[in-house]
Amino acid sequence: MAIHESLTLAFLLFFLPFRYSPATSLATAIPSPALLETLALMKWKASLLPSKALHSWSLPAANATTNTISPCKWIGISCNSIGSVTEISLPSAGLQGKLDNLSFSSFLNIRHLDFSDNTLTGTIPAHIRFLYKLTFLDLSANEISGSIPLEMGNLVNLNELDLSMNHLDGSIPSTLGNLTKLTILYLYDNHISSSIPPELGNLKNLFELALYPNNLTGLIPPALGNFSNLTIFYLYQTQVSGPIPSEIGNLVNLKELDVSSNLLTGSIPYTLGNLTKLTILHLFENQISGSIPPEVGNLMSRYELGLYHNNLTGPIPPALGNLTMLRILYLYHNQVSGSIPLEIGNLINLKQLVMSSNLLMDSIPSTLGNLTKLTILHLYDNQISGSIPV
Repeated sequence: MAIHESLTLAFLLFFLPFRYSPATSLATAIPSPALLETLALMKWKASLLPSKALHSWSLPAANATTNTISPCKWIGISCNSIGSVTEISLPSAGLQGKLDNLSFSSFLNIRHLDFSDNTLTGTIPAHIRFLYKLTFLDLSANEISGSIPLEMGNLVNLNELDLSMNHLDGSIPSTLGNLTKLTILYLYDNHISSSIPPELGNLKNLFELALYPNNLTGLIPPALGNFSNLTIFYLYQTQVSGPIPSEIGNLVNLKELDVSSNLLTGSIPYTLGNLTKLTILHLFENQISGSIPPEVGNLMSRYELGLYHNNLTGPIPPALGNLTMLRILYLYHNQVSGSIPLEIGNLINLKQLVMSSNLLMDSIPSTLGNLTKLTILHLYDNQISGSIPV
């Protein structure tokens, strides 16, 4: 910081609040919101390592009037008509420092805050609760640690919250259930533990929910079945256990569901057949048992079906032949038995069919010859007999 900026900042911080006399009004004695925002930004800049992205963040000459002090033309700053900060957007700006040193209480009109893809460290401070008008918060791809503060639940106007790709630990606070305007919630690629709070079921406006990979445990709350607008649900590579709740079948707008690589047990709920918009269903690498419900054949928009590395038994339902859009069908390392149904030959868009390491028997159906787009076919480690159809 230049010498004149240091002197100006010191003057404003220590003398301006006391320049009141009977000849001045209270309005001129109290610093304006824009001035407080400027001081807060300059104080934060001083706490960070030098960054070229903040070269425009500078104070006017020491003899300038306070009316000329405004951050509205600084890089990454947007203001409203009265000169108050409404947006701080500094993604990939090379910021190195802590959020603790940014006085959030000085920014009462801010709606958009983006510090993604920097090297911010420390914790998310509890005083973030003052940003009650905030609609967008992206702190992803930093080195922020500690727990998600309970006070995050005060940001009731948030539409998008992205805390992914950090070092966050602790639990998901139940207070996030207060953020009923949320459409996107990304907490993936952290070290968050404990169970998924059922209060998240209050977020009925969610479009996308990504919680992978973390150290989550416990059950998938049935309350998540309230996400009737959800299109993407990623919960893979955690340690959630127990059955897939039948209420997942209420997510009728879901396009991608991935709960793979967990400790899930029980059977595949037949209610998944309600998810007719689903294009990707990944249930692999769990401990799911029972048979494949024929209702899975209702999912005619599906492109990928991954059920491998489970304990599935029983026959392959002929209804899978309805999935004519299917490109990948992975069913290997289970205990499915019986014949390969003729209807598999209806999957004319299939590129990869892997059903190895099961208990399949009888012959290879000639209808597999219909699968002209097939590039991978694995049927080994079964009890299939007969000749190879030509």
